[in-house]
Amino acid sequence: MDSPENKKRLENIYNQLVHIANGNFSYQIKRTDKNDALEALTFLVNSTTEELRDAFLHQGFIKLPNSYEMVVQFYFELDSLGHIIRTNPTVDTLLHHKDGTLKGRPFSELLEKSSKKGWKKLLKAAPKNKIWELTLRLSFFEQSGLLLPAHCHVIYFPEHREKKGIFMVTSFNLVKKEETDQGFLQKKLKKQLQAHGLLPKPVKTETHILRAVDLENLRKAERHIMDNLDIPLPSIRDLAHFCNTNEYKFKKGFKELFGMTAFQYQKHKRLQKAHILIEHSNKTILAIARNVGFKKGNHFTREFKKRYGYTPSQLRKRSK
Repeated sequence: MDSPENKKRLENIYNQLVHIANGNFSYQIKRTDKNDALEALTFLVNSTTEELRDAFLHQGFIKLPNSYEMVVQFYFELDSLGHIIRTNPTVDTLLHHKDGTLKGRPFSELLEKSSKKGWKKLLKAAPKNKIWELTLRLSFFEQSGLLLPAHCHVIYFPEHREKKGIFMVTSFNLVKKEETDQGFLQKKLKKQLQAHGLLPKPVKTETHILRAVDLENLRKAERHIMDNLDIPLPSIRDLAHFCNTNEYKFKKGFKELFGMTAFQYQKHKRLQKAHILIEHSNKTILAIARNVGFKKGNHFTREFKKRYGYTPSQLRKRSK
């Protein structure tokens, strides 16, 4: 049970239960060829998810018309080679990808093995000189490892932009209208799994309650960082003094509020601004690097690729 593989399988079960608790019955856990208690539990959770989905589908259409609604789950616009041109924001949310990172990637990279094989076969066999459409079932991988099966409608237009063909892939889903406090549900479910030994118990850490005045002071530091991305960050001591607090409270409070240190936050915002400028301006990459505070181009390229998975030059080529 303590092996990395089994811990990952337990994590998938936990993630699936969180989705169920939030009224989302779209996901499935990828099955393995093992014959053990975890595989039996996986089968049970997948079966329960399907039964709940069928029950709520029935209620949504017959008894509870105001509780659920049909919404566009996925929308992909692909070029003639099957590379992603753009998507709706829900794609990033459901598959847990960072905003903008899917652009230019092959659509097939998001699919599990059998769906990927079927999609590639479709691309190869489908006519490219006429409009056609079909509906097929595809299973997507989300970042944590869960599967997201979807009935997708594919439409191909032979001449769209610059006389090149384009694919439009759309899927719909029945979802709850009201929002659920996902953080509360995750915390409650995690405690229950920890009580049964299915998840490790948390290590106790010191917490610091941020008051309204603390939040305002930390926001001052954030504004200072955002207004001075092109220059080095002052010392923590100077930032704390700027925020009318001490170093300890500043470091603890900033990380609690923004999820990272002040230096990490500055780098995060520098790279974010650089990404926008590379994609939407004609400035040279070196000029952009210096504009956001990177003195050396190779350092900027290394940090940019570490963050986004591709180099500034690759982004510039895709943006033309």
